Amino acid sequence: MNRKIAVGTVVFHAGEELLRRLEMASAEEFDVYVFDNSPGTENVRELARRIPQIHYFTCGKNLGLAIGISTISANAYHAGHKALLFFDQDTGFNNETLSYVEQKYAENVIAYKNYSAIAFKSEGDASVRDVSLLINSGSLYFLEKLNSLAWLDCTYFVDGVDYKLCLDSLNQGYRVGACGATPGFDHTTEQADDRYYIAGRTYSMRAYSRLRIKDTLSSSRKLIFSALKTYRFSFAANIFKLLAIYCATQFFVRLINTLGIFKRD
Repeated sequence: MNRKIAVGTVVFHAGEELLRRLEMASAEEFDVYVFDNSPGTENVRELARRIPQIHYFTCGKNLGLAIGISTISANAYHAGHKALLFFDQDTGFNNETLSYVEQKYAENVIAYKNYSAIAFKSEGDASVRDVSLLINSGSLYFLEKLNSLAWLDCTYFVDGVDYKLCLDSLNQGYRVGACGATPGFDHTTEQADDRYYIAGRTYSMRAYSRLRIKDTLSSSRKLIFSALKTYRFSFAANIFKLLAIYCATQFFVRLINTLGIFKRD
């Protein structure tokens, strides 16, 4: 079967659920591209040895998300693929997810020609709408566009990788979009968030490590300065707003954890 898209992920100490999804995608005859940031954990490498459709890459240590995505995207591109559907390792998907995205791509090749990426989500309707920001997981990358952008900005480690792609796309004249109603897409179940019951509602929050917060602060500052340098003032304001919300959330979740004032799962 000649599949229209490839599938890719970047892993760090992959679990069994991810291995199952990689096997499923390869069984559906998708080429799967994997960059391993934890090669000391051999499960993904062993899986790739058994399954030819799984293309395995590593640089021997954790080099972050931007280098990982750039590596698998470039290799998929030079293997002749036009588009790669990327998932974080903790994002759930099934064969219906892959078929849905592939069908959307096949039916809308012309309509998608000015996009560098389209984020597929479970919520919302099935029509594509332009967005200013998207996240990596669930995004269909159009590899010719990423090639023209020199792939992703590898000065970013984890946080800001996706937003910098959006800014670079904007500056290059490309669009980024979102498409909903994606079946089997689960971006919450395997997340490490705690759930808090506040005023009758449930909120998912996580206290990130100091190292992760430092990365977020650094990447956000770089994004704001890059946007201002290219006169993308609304983009800079949007990143500043998201950073303020992030900092407030991290302060709040630490406060309520310390005080123990809300019920938590």
